[in-house]
Amino acid sequence: MASVSRNVSVKSTSPEIIKKIEQEIIKEAKNEEKSLKNAVKDLHHAEKDTNKAHKSAVKTEHALEKAEKKEQSTLKNLYRAENAHNVALGNVTHAQHEFELSTKKHSKMRQTLRAKATKVEEAMKANDEHTKSRNVRLTALQGPSAAEEAGRVVPDPTSAPNEMGSAVPETATTQPNGVRVNN
Repeated sequence: MASVSRNVSVKSTSPEIIKKIEQEIIKEAKNEEKSLKNAVKDLHHAEKDTNKAHKSAVKTEHALEKAEKKEQSTLKNLYRAENAHNVALGNVTHAQHEFELSTKKHSKMRQTLRAKATKVEEAMKANDEHTKSRNVRLTALQGPSAAEEAGRVVPDPTSAPNEMGSAVPETATTQPNGVRVNN
């Protein structure tokens, strides 16, 4: 507002002019007071808004810290889960390798068993043939009556076969280690 800055001497002015000047001064004071009151009010609102913004910033800072802690915890759990998965995967790989090795070993042992069974079977057949041949030679040397009286020295392959299919004399026993002994 424009202030009245007239150098008016009080003596030379009329009462009307003085009254008018007084009203202008009063009006100017009211306007200034109103303006000051509005400025104080705006300052008060700005302080409130600043406090609210500060509280909101503090609250969001706490929320951020909480979210970061949660993220760290989740990341830690993720690493643990990945580690557990890697360990389990290693165990599966190891078990697969062990399974392959044991399967190969089993297959090789079955082949070895078949080969040994075939070899034993062939040896038993050869033994049977040799026994027949020896019995024929003994009978030819001693004659039929001598062989019956003295008994056979070599087992007859035509006598009762054992579980393997070979002839075993009735006087032979098998020891626990699988060796046959003639009594």
